[in-house]
Amino acid sequence: MADTLVTEVAENLFRIRLPMPFGLDHINVYLLKEPDGVVLVDCGLDMPESHQKLDEGLAQLGLSPDRLTDIFVTHAHPDHIGQLERLRRLAPGAHLYLHRREYQPLQERLTDQTGVTHRMSNWLERNGVTQLSGGMAGSGVNYLPEIHPGDRLLAGGESFRFDKPSLANPTTQDRIQGAWEVFWTPGHTAGHYVLYNRDRRLLLSGDHLLGSISSNIGKYPGSTDDPLGDFIASLEQIRHLDIGEVLPAHGPTFSNYLERIDDLEDHHQVRLGRIYAALEGGPRTAAQVVETIWGDRARGFHRILALGEALSHLERLRLEGRVVAEETSDRVWFRAA
Repeated sequence: MADTLVTEVAENLFRIRLPMPFGLDHINVYLLKEPDGVVLVDCGLDMPESHQKLDEGLAQLGLSPDRLTDIFVTHAHPDHIGQLERLRRLAPGAHLYLHRREYQPLQERLTDQTGVTHRMSNWLERNGVTQLSGGMAGSGVNYLPEIHPGDRLLAGGESFRFDKPSLANPTTQDRIQGAWEVFWTPGHTAGHYVLYNRDRRLLLSGDHLLGSISSNIGKYPGSTDDPLGDFIASLEQIRHLDIGEVLPAHGPTFSNYLERIDDLEDHHQVRLGRIYAALEGGPRTAAQVVETIWGDRARGFHRILALGEALSHLERLRLEGRVVAEETSDRVWFRAA
């Protein structure tokens, strides 16, 4: 059943389904159980029910959190990194793997909270948001992992193996037989990555490639310059891999990844067209575009997500020469070129 707590999705690889109190009601975390490594991919939200279910799932596999040897966090959204602080306390020897482009914003958020709040407020105001009902609660993680010896801030291209006595050298440029390879897939966040096992034809896709929904592709303070362009390029990178099964962070596993890539690219092409059409009546702020495209569906924190999504598409249109961005003293306006 879809809501089974623990499912063996491949040999020695288990999906643990953790609850979330949102419309998207679960996250899949993955446990690789090898003789010389107990590896967790993503952590779930930092909430008691999620703690309980993760511990129950580990117990079903004859494990407890202190047995973890390695923790991979595909990106630093709360449902993926939320339990990391707790798990690091319970398994202080476990190695952490986080992309460096995810670590930097976490570091900035906790060392310059006033500056981050100011930049976010300025970003909202310049893009036409004058009032935000519901505020920005739940928009971040207030935890900066301490980097210990053996931890890795990733760049993409690393390889790891956990089924033999020594951990594969993560700096080697040679492909390691049976290894999990790191592919940097920016778009959903600046430092999102996926894990690919070429020999087993498995892809742990995080939020980059989902089976039935599209993750938010937004341009926010700290994003890459062109998140939508990066997302499409990352999808094309995945297109050329030989994948038997995709193991996503939300929803069931799937194998029709080429069809899903086509669907996602088509979805964003349609959205580009709708956003371009929203400018036909004259210059608009990004917030006005959100009102045209999403209307009452985008309120509170969802309005921030919609604003980021609109901006990533407006920036892609600008880079394609179809849209011009014009800045005044207090606003950024977009118009058709």
